[in-house]
Amino acid sequence: MAVCEMCGREGSLILTDVEGVELKVCPTCSKYGKVHKKPSYTPSSKSTTARPEWKVRSNFAQTIQEERTKRDMNHKQFASFLNERESVISKWESGNLKPRLDVARKLGKQLGISMTEKIESGEAYVSSSKKADEFTLGDIKIKTRKKH
Repeated sequence: MAVCEMCGREGSLILTDVEGVELKVCPTCSKYGKVHKKPSYTPSSKSTTARPEWKVRSNFAQTIQEERTKRDMNHKQFASFLNERESVISKWESGNLKPRLDVARKLGKQLGISMTEKIESGEAYVSSSKKADEFTLGDIKIKTRKKH
């Protein structure tokens, strides 16, 4: 099921440029940016063709660490090279964090290697875009003060 990258709502998504970042958002959140295309994906329960399912490599942490050391870079240099935060690189290498599938594909292109693998038929794999301890921008409530 497609999930809005801003609020986490499930449904049809629209490719939108929000503050210089290309996001797949729901129609409600698309008003916060410049719409590129109308619904890029509309989920359906029926699929006419069986597409292979993909997941982030099981040895992602080891692979990302090997790529950094192979390039003789420290965390700061590698983070700059990948356009990511240094803390994210550290969490990836320690195995405390795995990127989303789209981020893993982007990293694979930048590094020139595959960071994804096919889910074998019969393999149980649950993909959740939202963990219990994570939140999206839509979860944040902003309190305003009343002027006297």
